[in-house]
Amino acid sequence: MKTIAATAASLLALTFLTTASLAGAKDAATKAPHFARYRHPVTIWIPPYAVDLSKTQLMAATTDAGMKDGITHLDLQFWTPTLTGAIEKVGGDSVSDDKIVELRDWAHDHGIRVMLCVFNGSVKWDWPLARAAFADHQTDFVQSLVAEADRLQLDGVDIDLEGPDTYAADKEPFVAFMTALSKELHARKKNLTVDSFTAFQWNAPNESWWPELFPVVDGIASMGYDDSGMAAPDWRSYAEQKKTAGKYAGKLQIGMPSDKDKWRGNTALEQLTWVKQDSTMGVAIWDAQLPSPTWQTPGVWKILKDIREGK
Repeated sequence: MKTIAATAASLLALTFLTTASLAGAKDAATKAPHFARYRHPVTIWIPPYAVDLSKTQLMAATTDAGMKDGITHLDLQFWTPTLTGAIEKVGGDSVSDDKIVELRDWAHDHGIRVMLCVFNGSVKWDWPLARAAFADHQTDFVQSLVAEADRLQLDGVDIDLEGPDTYAADKEPFVAFMTALSKELHARKKNLTVDSFTAFQWNAPNESWWPELFPVVDGIASMGYDDSGMAAPDWRSYAEQKKTAGKYAGKLQIGMPSDKDKWRGNTALEQLTWVKQDSTMGVAIWDAQLPSPTWQTPGVWKILKDIREGK
């Protein structure tokens, strides 16, 4: 039979080992993820109204190439700004912290960055709301975005603030906001991306804003979707968008619609193959629900993997 002193010593040792194990588990949970290297970004969004379906598509068991093999960034479009520069989640329980952590951990397990996506779409294209945040309360807005990304251990921020007019006067404060946010995020080794209209002079932000935005961001998603294409005319073509991006074409992400098997006269596979063969630009996909059967096939994700890796 052990003595009282020996029993106490054993309990003390067990307590120490248990504490150490818990500390190790905590360290493992907060350990910086290892991200897959890429040449061109490939982004896909999860909208707040389709979290469960998107999660199912993301995590679908596959013996061949799947979404986990083709994307570099998973954008969670769960936040909107407030008129005072704060941010708030939309979507209720479907965008709870627990669900965000589950998506984050899955993505990190596959070397994918998870982005906080803030949008002004609760009322479609509410530009006065967006402007109040980025222009009138720039410092508060930057701090709110950075604090939330830090709190949830997310890997950056995607700015999806859209305006239905040119808003030329707002270009300067928008670029100033992006520059300030870029400085804060890059100091934390986090990414910053922005979503832009393909139209070269209509809506905001548009292609005329790109020269000032490209130097401070890690990617620009050109939201042409089924209005643009490899064979589309004029500024709608992928080649013209590449030309507009110039030396920053490697940061450009061609927007493609996952609800279409074919648009602008070519199939989704043909459009993706064009981008792959060009070997210059990335891709941005709206959205992770993948309504089109084509986007649920391994062939699509094999091509996207090649685009990601610059093959």
